[in-house]
Amino acid sequence: MAIRLGFHATFCLITAAFFLSLVAMASASARKQTPEERPMSFALVRSGNCQETCVQWISAEGKITADTPERFKKLLNGLGGRKLPVVFQSRGGDVDAALSVGRMIRASGLDTAVGRTQLNDCPMLDPRCTQKIIRDGWSKGEVHAGGAYCFSACPLALAGGEVRAAATNAYVGLHQITNGPSHQETGRRRLDVISTKADPALKRRLAIYLDEMGVSSDDVFAMMGLATPKGIYYVQSAEALKSHVITKVFSSADEPGYVVRRTDVKTSAVPNEF
Repeated sequence: MAIRLGFHATFCLITAAFFLSLVAMASASARKQTPEERPMSFALVRSGNCQETCVQWISAEGKITADTPERFKKLLNGLGGRKLPVVFQSRGGDVDAALSVGRMIRASGLDTAVGRTQLNDCPMLDPRCTQKIIRDGWSKGEVHAGGAYCFSACPLALAGGEVRAAATNAYVGLHQITNGPSHQETGRRRLDVISTKADPALKRRLAIYLDEMGVSSDDVFAMMGLATPKGIYYVQSAEALKSHVITKVFSSADEPGYVVRRTDVKTSAVPNEF
């Protein structure tokens, strides 16, 4: 026997399907992470064809998570001993992971810098889009020091560089040391952190690490103390140099990266296993 639906039942079915579609779209949108929220990834990037000259660097961007050190170790194993600068843009994340990355950078004799990577053909709102990252070779793009940022745990990883550089118009930010999770609301020039009780054991670990890296722990803790419980302290270039958070300030003509010239072309290849 054929079943026929009246107008009301048909309308209800169509309406239900429409709202289910909206819910699915909303859920997919909620799952989509912004560039700042993505776990930190590492990419080899170059600007130019390297036949005559090009700039090469390791781009490190995103949230520092527990598996960030393992990802970085994998990249280092594929470099074959080549020394490229690690260029950071991050709002921070896991402190222990940042310390581990910093120690690997120092052990490898690499330099670090605060910088933002723009990959070719990525949209303006997602300049380092994941689909343009070449996992087993070189991605292509540009790197700029101005306007880049390194907040929270990021300066700890940055400290691993033998030379640590940032532009005068880049942003390096520190906040108070806490022993609990933080809630972050990010903006163009601000990072809010809801602090909990101070952690003396964490402070001791950070002091050991910073002194090991040649950074003044006393100066860093003093700047952390200038941050409000729900805010961040933006380190000025003079303060960063004095405390050795950075050791070099980029001039207006400088940008991060290792310049490869024609005589260096033979050394610019990356082993196939990378």
